[in-house]
Amino acid sequence: MKKIVYVLSLLFMITACNGDNTTFENNAYKLRNAKNGAEITLGFDGKDKRFFGRSAINRYFGTYKTEGDKLTFGPAGSTMMAGPGHLMAAEREYMQFLPQVATYRLDGNRLILSKANGESMVFERTGKASSLE
Repeated sequence: MKKIVYVLSLLFMITACNGDNTTFENNAYKLRNAKNGAEITLGFDGKDKRFFGRSAINRYFGTYKTEGDKLTFGPAGSTMMAGPGHLMAAEREYMQFLPQVATYRLDGNRLILSKANGESMVFERTGKASSLE
């Protein structure tokens, strides 16, 4: 009996340390296969319903709403730094994608954001969200 309790406790601790994979809120993600090798991140503050991240060159932020599997990003604010053309192009494409997101889906550590036409972007969970990301 002690072994069973120990194993169950260990599994519970491992699950707790890995974070919550049942919601994207309060988690941070990195875009897989970002265009032009850009590093694009996305984090969510579930308490205040805010999103934030790095869009290749600049930092961005805004609010979001959910209803079931529907996800709507509000207008995003961002810093206004310039960078190499190929990264600016990746950033521009990403920032144009966000307001068109219609739904989301979680698949393990992956967050899939999709537009109404089915076009998607896939993100990998990197840990808990931090507003300093």
